[in-house]
Amino acid sequence: MKGPDLAMEVTVISAEDLNDDSSVFGFRLRPFVTAFAGAAAVDCDRLPMPLQRTRLADGSDPAWGDLLRIPLDPSFLVSTRGGDDDDAGICLVVLSKRPLGGAARLGWCRIPPADVLDGLRHPSAIRRLSYALRHPRHGGRSRGVVHVAVRLVGRDINRLLRPQPAPALPPQQPGWGGVAMGIPVVPLGSPPCWSGFGVDSPPVAAARMPGSAKDARPWSSALTLV
Repeated sequence: MKGPDLAMEVTVISAEDLNDDSSVFGFRLRPFVTAFAGAAAVDCDRLPMPLQRTRLADGSDPAWGDLLRIPLDPSFLVSTRGGDDDDAGICLVVLSKRPLGGAARLGWCRIPPADVLDGLRHPSAIRRLSYALRHPRHGGRSRGVVHVAVRLVGRDINRLLRPQPAPALPPQQPGWGGVAMGIPVVPLGSPPCWSGFGVDSPPVAAARMPGSAKDARPWSSALTLV
């Protein structure tokens, strides 16, 4: 059965401030860029074969405009929604051809899924991005900049991006914490009122105010609710 049709198109536009200080002979830079899918940042140190790569360019500020198409696994989309493969991404490695020996590695960067699946536009819309290049020999510090334009393509994009149904919530168990219970407030100086709670009200004694007996009146047992 054929897998989902999903890929990222990466147009490698140009680069700036490239430098190869690994060569003692000072060879002229002949840079090119490779791109491939990697499950983690460490995978950018391993170049798969065969390589998808741009043409050779010249100098420390090269320009290409070459389009590379990298097949993707659906986990590339899941990683932005809390999947296990949170380090998925596209590795870009900039190298320089040398007359002797293999190509010199000038630096690398990684395009994470969140840069394409940002929720602002459809993933098939072109996004122009720039990344600082890293080099393990220099403690991961920046070694130039690469400029790219990226987008997702494929027939299965909309189906793979369809939100999954939310998990059903467990039924609420009876007990405390469901409904807040309010306690009525009695006016200051009033005796407690027990009516309405299944307890007979205690006898209320008449409060005699200074003066004649006709001034005597019982306390009010009314509640003030707030």
